[in-house]
Amino acid sequence: MRRPVPIEALIMDLIRDKGDMWFNDLMQALRAWYPDVTEKEVLMALMRLELSRLIIVQKVVRKDGATYHIRVVKD
Repeated sequence: MRRPVPIEALIMDLIRDKGDMWFNDLMQALRAWYPDVTEKEVLMALMRLELSRLIIVQKVVRKDGATYHIRVVKD
C-alpha cells in the first residue's frame, strides 16, 4: 500500500531513537501512525532494510513463542 511516509523510514527513525526494539513494540509504534499496517508489510520492510545492511534482525525464541529483535548496524 502507498503511504505518505514509507514504512522503512518510520522503522529507521524509531530504531535510531531507541537503539533497538522488539517486533511487538515496533508494530505498536507503527500502528500509531498507520492503524491498517499489516505484519506482512512490516516484515517485508524489515527484510529490505536488512538486505540494505541498515539494520540487524535476530529471531529470538522465548517461552511465549518466537519474536524478532531489531537493532541498527553500527558503523
